[in-house]
Amino acid sequence: ASRAPPKPHGLRPRHPDRGGGSGGKANFPMVENLSPEELKRLKRDATIRAKEDEFERRRKLDEERKRKQLEQLKFESEELDKKKLNERIETLKKRAEVRANRHAEIERLNKKREDRIAVREQAWKERTNSEIQQIIEEAGAEEERVEQALESAREKKNAKLVEADLQKREAKGKEYELDVKRSENIAAKASKREIREVHRVDQLKTEAQQELQSFIQNPFPVPLKQVLAGRVRPVPKVTELLAAYKDQREDLQDLQDQDIPMRALLRNQTVFQYVRDIQMK
Repeated sequence: ASRAPPKPHGLRPRHPDRGGGSGGKANFPMVENLSPEELKRLKRDATIRAKEDEFERRRKLDEERKRKQLEQLKFESEELDKKKLNERIETLKKRAEVRANRHAEIERLNKKREDRIAVREQAWKERTNSEIQQIIEEAGAEEERVEQALESAREKKNAKLVEADLQKREAKGKEYELDVKRSENIAAKASKREIREVHRVDQLKTEAQQELQSFIQNPFPVPLKQVLAGRVRPVPKVTELLAAYKDQREDLQDLQDQDIPMRALLRNQTVFQYVRDIQMK
């Protein structure tokens, strides 16, 4: 934009020792002494100089105008930069103020939140301590109740043990009484059996004696009873069978009446072992 416009074609630059206007006429010959060609050439030169002067004047005006425009643009640019800088400074100030206010607000909110948290923590501590104290009291009461229950259970267990001991003693007493009765019955039965056998032996001896006396008094070829009896298999008598049946029936009744599990327990045996011992007997 600052470049000068090109010079017109055919115009010569103005020489510095040449004057302009009417002051330069003294350097030229008189008009009357000039020929038409020279006059024409002088007019052409004057026209060219006038155009050159006009061009120079316009160029200077244009340069002055451009210089002023440049200064104006520079001034406006500086003012715009100053304005932008001021606006930037104001913006930064506002941002700093906003940040400061925000920071202060955050600090206030944090302080308020911390106060609320402290209040909640204090309330939680008090509530927790109360609950812990209540749990401790309930645990103490529970332990006392458990101790009482255990004591009651021990007393019941001891009472049951005493009762079981008494029952065992009573069972042993009954068992002893039954054993004594059984022994007495067995002894009585054995005594009766021995008495019967003695009577039977005496009877057999008497019959043999009578038969021998009869054979001596009346000898004839009739075999003796003991000879006949020695050749046959001994067969129990009906009375012996009845006695044996009665004994077995009494033993069976005694076995049905007795408490087999209790007797097995008193003998430290299982029921099957006790029954097997009875069968072996």
